[in-house]
Amino acid sequence: MSRQKKLELMKSQFLFLLAVYINVVILFALLYSLFDIVNLGSLVDHYNGSYKLNEPMNAGSTRVLNALYFSVITLFSIGYGDVTPFGLSRFLAIIQAMLGYILPAVLVIRFMKISID
Repeated sequence: MSRQKKLELMKSQFLFLLAVYINVVILFALLYSLFDIVNLGSLVDHYNGSYKLNEPMNAGSTRVLNALYFSVITLFSIGYGDVTPFGLSRFLAIIQAMLGYILPAVLVIRFMKISID
C-alpha cells in the first residue's frame, strides 16, 4: 500500500472515530437528561446550589448542557467531581467510562493495522 493511500486511510479512520466519540457524548447526554426528567437518576451539580438528590438538576436547555458537560468529562475519564450521578445514572456513567477506555484502544489497533499492511 502506498504512503499516500495509508495517510488517506488513517485520516478517514480518525474522522470515523471522532464521529463515534461525538455520537457517544450526545447519546449519553440525552440519556442522562432523560433519566433526570423521569426521576430514574439525577445529576447533581455541586456548584449551582442544587443538592437535593431527587430534584432535577435544572430545567430545559441548561439540564441538557450540564448533562453534555458530564458526558464529556466521563467519556474522557477526567472526572472533576463537580457533577455527581445518582440512581441509575451511575450505571450509565460506568458504561460510558468503559467506552471511554475502549475507544482509544480501538483507535490504536486500527492505526497499527494500517501501518502493518
